[in-house]
Amino acid sequence: MSKINRIRDPGRAQTFSAPKQVMSSEVAGDIVAKALARWEAATPAEARRIATILAEEFPDQAKPDDFWHSQSSIAFRDFFVWGHNHNFGGNVSRVGAMGPRHVEITTEALRLGMLPTSLEGKQVLDVGCWSGGDLLVLAGLGGHVTAMEEHPIAASAARRLVELLGIEAPVIESSLFADIQEWAGHFDYAYCSGVIYHVTDPMLLLRILFAYLKPGGDVFIETKGAEGEGSICTYSGTLEKGWNWYAPNETALGRWMVDAGFDSETVRVFRRENGRLLACGRKTKALALRETAGFSRPGSWLEGPV
Repeated sequence: MSKINRIRDPGRAQTFSAPKQVMSSEVAGDIVAKALARWEAATPAEARRIATILAEEFPDQAKPDDFWHSQSSIAFRDFFVWGHNHNFGGNVSRVGAMGPRHVEITTEALRLGMLPTSLEGKQVLDVGCWSGGDLLVLAGLGGHVTAMEEHPIAASAARRLVELLGIEAPVIESSLFADIQEWAGHFDYAYCSGVIYHVTDPMLLLRILFAYLKPGGDVFIETKGAEGEGSICTYSGTLEKGWNWYAPNETALGRWMVDAGFDSETVRVFRRENGRLLACGRKTKALALRETAGFSRPGSWLEGPV
């Protein structure tokens, strides 16, 4: 297979460089903290009011710390726990199953130049927002955010959160796989954290994100990662709590991105200390799918130049 790849496209990279640090973790953390601080309530009373509304309308069905360890047989779509930790202001907060990961991941992305320090005037797509943690960071950086979440309760919770905080950010209850052709070439930046290993067709997900981006638009991916040399992807499916389908290593993730259309010269992949991967890439121009054999949307608009 590697010989065929070399013959067909000898210039395409088989391995992908890690991004370089562009700022300290402290500076990046301050940027994220300021972005989130934009949405803190003006008074403790207002913070308590918002927190109470959300607690009553969207109660946790398990303790957030127990979510990933429980043996519940309830399907994910029918089960809800708040996502990321949220500070409402005035020492009022809510703990989520994802803890402060939205802060940690966006801080790391800023440190490595994978997330712009400002998204002012940019159309931003947030895929898999859960209850809205990442959304608040992206909007706090100035982005005009459109969020997608296929979990019906989580989507409603995120929609209610941004409404109560006065943020103009539509939250669409939908799977990304319900592709919207009208979005072709619409977004400047696509943020997809903790999602790609939860889907059964990661290549299709990346192709849709590529199609939605403008030429010059960037994608950010955060995912569970596999380890090993070569192009490796592990599979656990529903056997592992969290319906974890395909977890790639650095090379596999980079190859997915290139085959989806992202410029191989722009693809960067970084392994965090916890073993998870961060990746970014750029859509430099509209491209037809490199290979349509076996594509899971045969004959669709996603195969052509997008």
